[in-house]
Amino acid sequence: MIIHAPVVTEDSGDFVVSAAIEFETTVPDMPESLWFKFPESQREHISRRADGFLVTMILLAMQYGEDIEVKGEVSPKLLLGLDEYQRVLNMWFPYRFNIVQISSDNITVPQAAQNGDVICAFSGGVDSFFTLWSHLPANDKNPASSITHSLFVHGFDLKLEDEDYFQRLKSDYSDMFENLDILLLTGSTNYQSFRTRWDWGIYHGTALIGTAHVLGHKAAKFYVPASHTYRDLMPWGSDPRIDHLLSTETVEVVHDGAGYKRTEKTAAISAWPVTYEHLRVCTKVGKMVNCSRCEKCLRTMVTLDMMGALQNYTTFEKPVRTNLLSKCIYRNASDFAFAMEILDYSLELKRMDIVLNISYAILVSRILQTARFFKVRLIRLKRLLFQ
Repeated sequence: MIIHAPVVTEDSGDFVVSAAIEFETTVPDMPESLWFKFPESQREHISRRADGFLVTMILLAMQYGEDIEVKGEVSPKLLLGLDEYQRVLNMWFPYRFNIVQISSDNITVPQAAQNGDVICAFSGGVDSFFTLWSHLPANDKNPASSITHSLFVHGFDLKLEDEDYFQRLKSDYSDMFENLDILLLTGSTNYQSFRTRWDWGIYHGTALIGTAHVLGHKAAKFYVPASHTYRDLMPWGSDPRIDHLLSTETVEVVHDGAGYKRTEKTAAISAWPVTYEHLRVCTKVGKMVNCSRCEKCLRTMVTLDMMGALQNYTTFEKPVRTNLLSKCIYRNASDFAFAMEILDYSLELKRMDIVLNISYAILVSRILQTARFFKVRLIRLKRLLFQ
């Protein structure tokens, strides 16, 4: 794989940072370049270095087993971190991600900005709101770790074709952050066109951190809100064991909030009125911010309901129908971890309606998961026997 030097062009008032990507492997329908688009007002934040493109593309290079040649400027600290990062991913997924060699004829230490920005990744969900709340100047007395900017990216949980909905959320969040005296940075990217959306739980970490590096010319620290606790760690695209390995000499990547359960995070932000009109956990596009029926919506709603805070939120339909929990299907370790956490919390509060419905959903999901496990292995055995 060759990652060419990034170029910056203008497009209808926006600035597009792109790098041509050459695969050795012939992969149909792959884009010829990876691009990130930012508003003109954020021009001074844009980096011309290749660090962000290397971080974003590393998993695809490992997946196809292609060594990487980087034509642009690359951080020596990042190269060192990527060596360890690859070893972790290879241990987690030995048959999927190969260790590859990375070379560049332009290895340079980036220049640090004075009073660098402290940026928080933001999606509008519980994790990002908790990180934001934790590092507000009022709650984090260390100026070096207090958030000054937030980053909201189009092309991740929201598809690029959902432009109107993104603009609606962008306007909503811009007003919110203006009241918090924090600058909202926004951007979009075509990274999911590289066939990464199908397993976003693995690819989202490098995509998010890569975007931060592309927009990190003035950055000093970048917070990645934790999805899971230290107790429930599992192979995942963003993890406290690997995120920091994607730092450079000037941009420190911090995995934030893994010391708190999702229920604890929800309790913390439920006392913060700012979240009442802005909490978004759903990826479905509709008139309301949250559909109030999918698994992600239901687990948040029942948690808020048990805390007596759901009535404060305008972004969910009310009341919550706890019987819908029984229809949820948990497909991976991440889903089961959140379900078990809510089960424990509902048992503690003796909310038997939630206990019974979520227990049923967990049982059915385990049966389906076991059936899929044996089905896949029987297919593999059949192929081996009749080759």
